[in-house]
Amino acid sequence: IGNRFCVLPMEGWDGTADGRPSDLTRRRWQRFGLSGAKLIWGGEAVAVRHDGRANPQQLMINPDTVGELASLRRILVDTHKEQFGSTDDLYIGLQLTHSGRFSRPNDKKRLEPHTAYHHPLLDKKFAVPDDAVMTDAELRALIDDFVRAAVLAEKAGFAFVDLKHCHGYLGHELLTATHRSGDFGGSFENRTRFLR
Repeated sequence: IGNRFCVLPMEGWDGTADGRPSDLTRRRWQRFGLSGAKLIWGGEAVAVRHDGRANPQQLMINPDTVGELASLRRILVDTHKEQFGSTDDLYIGLQLTHSGRFSRPNDKKRLEPHTAYHHPLLDKKFAVPDDAVMTDAELRALIDDFVRAAVLAEKAGFAFVDLKHCHGYLGHELLTATHRSGDFGGSFENRTRFLR
């Protein structure tokens, strides 16, 4: 990596309803290329499926959108090369996410949560329904979605993927699922199973 500057993954909330980049998204990625940063740590958080989007304009990676995500990367690389000459020391990854408790895939004002467990404070604060807790089978299916997304990210030219496990989203919540039963809660081994 050519320098210590990094672009961190924050979703821009300006994609299309079907998870594709918009002109505003493309402009942002062009500016990433202009920035001089050599580590692009995801550029943005990209949902691995519709129900895990933090908002209805969040980018999504799937067979229908992967070509446009590859074009975002290409815009960044081409702009960086024009500005700085070389891209040999440029390292670009993509952050993959499921927003879990904070999913708003269809309306930015309406939560449609998927949680790891019932949280005594957060469930009340965000009016989480009883059926929001994902089963072990649902989590295994989601792991498969992350794996498929990672394979697509590689095909799109990204050097790495980052699995979002912060800010209370599903990956983070699973790490704190000390009272959850089954394969994804309780012990440290179980709570880190999704990430591993």
